[in-house]
Amino acid sequence: MGERVRRIRREFTSTAALVLVAYSLYRSVAYASYVTNFGGYADALGYVSTIPFMAGASAGNLASSITVLVLYLKGRLKPYALDYKAPLAVLALTYCIVALFPHVVNSPLSLLVLGLVWGLAATVASIAFIELLAYGGSTTVLIVQLAASSLLSAVVSLAVDGLPGTVGSVLCVAIVVAVAPLMALCRKRVEPYRVESDRGASFKETLRGSATPIMACAFFELITGLVNMYAYCSASSFTISTQAPVEGMVICAVLVTLFVFVTNRAPNQRTVYLLVFPAVIAVFFLLPFFSDVLSKPISTIIYSAYVFTSMLSTFCYVVACREAHGGVYGIAALSSAVVRACLVVGLVLGWCFGNLTEGETFMHLSVVCVVCVYVLGMVVLLWSYKSVREKHVEVVVRRVPETFEESVTARADELVEEFGLTSRERDVLVGLAHGNTAASIADDLYLSTSTVQGYVKTLYAKLGVNRKQQVIDLFSPKRAGD
Repeated sequence: MGERVRRIRREFTSTAALVLVAYSLYRSVAYASYVTNFGGYADALGYVSTIPFMAGASAGNLASSITVLVLYLKGRLKPYALDYKAPLAVLALTYCIVALFPHVVNSPLSLLVLGLVWGLAATVASIAFIELLAYGGSTTVLIVQLAASSLLSAVVSLAVDGLPGTVGSVLCVAIVVAVAPLMALCRKRVEPYRVESDRGASFKETLRGSATPIMACAFFELITGLVNMYAYCSASSFTISTQAPVEGMVICAVLVTLFVFVTNRAPNQRTVYLLVFPAVIAVFFLLPFFSDVLSKPISTIIYSAYVFTSMLSTFCYVVACREAHGGVYGIAALSSAVVRACLVVGLVLGWCFGNLTEGETFMHLSVVCVVCVYVLGMVVLLWSYKSVREKHVEVVVRRVPETFEESVTARADELVEEFGLTSRERDVLVGLAHGNTAASIADDLYLSTSTVQGYVKTLYAKLGVNRKQQVIDLFSPKRAGD
């Protein structure tokens, strides 16, 4: 255990710690502003946010996410170039306005506008902060950063919640102001390590590697919106614990951190896809059977599952970005847009069911149906993945290499399987096996030389070598036979 902790400490550099602090502080203030409507008030029924604010936030989030995604795909956003100062300034200014003029949160329309402002600003800032997590190569450090940030965010949120409204708003403004120079320092430290990428190809690879976690978060958000809006419209008797989201952050942080320090490794992505996501999403089967006695503890369990899914989803798509050598802007914006779109669908369904005479029955059936559709989608994805893998293995086993080219291809497939290489890394590996330079490989693959050099650096780390000749040796008949 002691050696495991020491290994994690060695991997956890000062830059990783600085990113953790900046990301945690931003998450805290973003969550606090969402729950309290910028220090105004939270819904008396104990929901995460008031319905008008939630609707406005969804609209703003969608608008920002789609804008970032389009700009990224068109090549208008370079690494570490997404603006974060303006969004942070907007959040701080809005806090000040609400603190000075508290009457602005007295009407649904003003709450809708505040939510829209929050969605527009917080989404852009969140994507910029998530980009910092893509720095580095250790998945263990990444999951520790995510878990620890949940714990720190919960602590700060509890501290803000315990203060008078005006004092809490001042503290949140101070945090926003402090986060800006922290962000600048983090970017200064991590930018020298950035790798130029083939934007289109890397985005497709990243999407293939993170479709399942995005789908999991989307279904969670759909049901969250449905249940919140249904309860709001129908004045349902079940209540949500006011501290359920914060308790969920603490529970997940403790569980994930304990797992990492006991095993000294991050969760295996295949295990996440096969076991964790289906099991966590199934928690929503409890929703139709809420009772007055169990509603609060069950709400804590559900929010714990929600936070857990969100954390693992971020982990999965950041790792996918690393493996594909792609920027995080595209996949983070797409994930945010899909999740918020599902929340909007959930809000609409909840409003429809909540205004029906038999709304409760419809809501029960809808939750069960949504979960069943999710599980069915998961089965289809995994079946497709398994079929492709089996077909690939069958082809490799049946073909007998007859030429040097075929032997290189067969050996490359073995190394891909053994070391978990991406398709683009495989292409570069084959080029190195032929003795080609980074420049010639770049010409063959229609990439920049710097991009290929980045792939070479990653390949060396994964294969445990430090020069091209050692890569070529991996393809020699004697070594391949070993």
